Amino acid sequence: MTGTSIVIVGGGASAVYVAVALEERSLARGAESPTITVVAAEPTIGRGVAYGRADEHHRLNSPAGKMSVSAEDDTHFLRWAAEHGRELAPGDFIERRFFGDYLEDVWARLVARSDGRVRAVQGDAVDLRVDDAGASVTLTDGTTIDADVAVLAIGNPPPATWQTGAAVQIDDPWEPGAIAGITAGASVLLIGTGLTMVDVATSLARRDDGIRLTATSRHLLVPAVHLDSPAAPGPGLSPDARSLGSLASDLRAQLVAADADGAPWQPVIDGIRPRLMDHWLGLSEPERRRFLSHFARRWDVHRHRMAPSVHAELTALVDAGTLRYERDADPAAYDVVVFCTGPAAVTTPGWSPVVDALLAAGRIVPEPVGLGPDADASGALRDVHGVADGRLLGIGHALRGALWETTAIGEVRILAQRVADRALDVERATVA
Repeated sequence: MTGTSIVIVGGGASAVYVAVALEERSLARGAESPTITVVAAEPTIGRGVAYGRADEHHRLNSPAGKMSVSAEDDTHFLRWAAEHGRELAPGDFIERRFFGDYLEDVWARLVARSDGRVRAVQGDAVDLRVDDAGASVTLTDGTTIDADVAVLAIGNPPPATWQTGAAVQIDDPWEPGAIAGITAGASVLLIGTGLTMVDVATSLARRDDGIRLTATSRHLLVPAVHLDSPAAPGPGLSPDARSLGSLASDLRAQLVAADADGAPWQPVIDGIRPRLMDHWLGLSEPERRRFLSHFARRWDVHRHRMAPSVHAELTALVDAGTLRYERDADPAAYDVVVFCTGPAAVTTPGWSPVVDALLAAGRIVPEPVGLGPDADASGALRDVHGVADGRLLGIGHALRGALWETTAIGEVRILAQRVADRALDVERATVA
């Protein structure tokens, strides 16, 4: 007999982390092993866009020592790398494709030892219905997959774009072959100055050393850089700091203290990250909107940092004149415009038939500031009545609006454990 049945919609990294967490948490509880079905459009599980469409030189934005799929074994990825010919230090920033190899292998091993309990079904999900009896996913070919619980691990929507007037406009640089047609001599404007811009700029410059790139954004803030060597994270924010003002004051005090001691600021941010989602839940809607208006971009550039080697490459492009930053660039003046602005909200209509179906049924609703579906701390998505019964859960970008700090691997691993516990707590709708 098997335990709770779970269907995970989406086949990227988050799906693998949830599947591993379900195995670990059921074992820790002494519970029956769950049945896990991953529904994915891609033929391989684990890579997704982040690790499946990266160029060879694209590197992780977190050190290798923090990338393990297991919440119970921090060295799992390092040992796997050693088994596959790579002796990594915990502070190394490795190629994203190599990390994709790891996730794909973790999934394959999970399937192999599951005796058929864990499987993948390739296809596009076009509908997802959830009620008191459980969840049912429908694919384009009419296949339906029933389960007790569904997990949305659908990754990132494409960027929100607009018509720029450029001769060529690339809305999503991660679409296969999207930037391949940019020819030498073209003037290229990159809209956005975050990590996507860094990836696109280095890819284009490596392909054509004579290219000239301009990056533009409202504040011209570029991601900060990681330390060369790992450092222990700071203590995090005080549990007594509940308002936005008190959180900001606590953060400021820690940064001032670090500066006075001649210590780096990065460990202060790293100590705050794992707990920020719980602080976010305690903020009122006006405070969340104030954060988004005044603090979010500065937080992101210090939170989502570049590897030192990537920072050195980007700096060299600027020094050579290959890349420049311009606040008020006119897109119509360029041959090619590439949107590097990051994903739209998961609840944006039109990008996912599953999301559209859930919105139409009132099974998910946007959270108050409109960044994604509303959810509780466990990842359970709320319906139009404000109920989060645990039969529909989210992971990764789907929880950004509800919990804010949810998209990097460190937070995905934390949330995968929460999602697994909540899924295993749901009363089974069927008996095997």
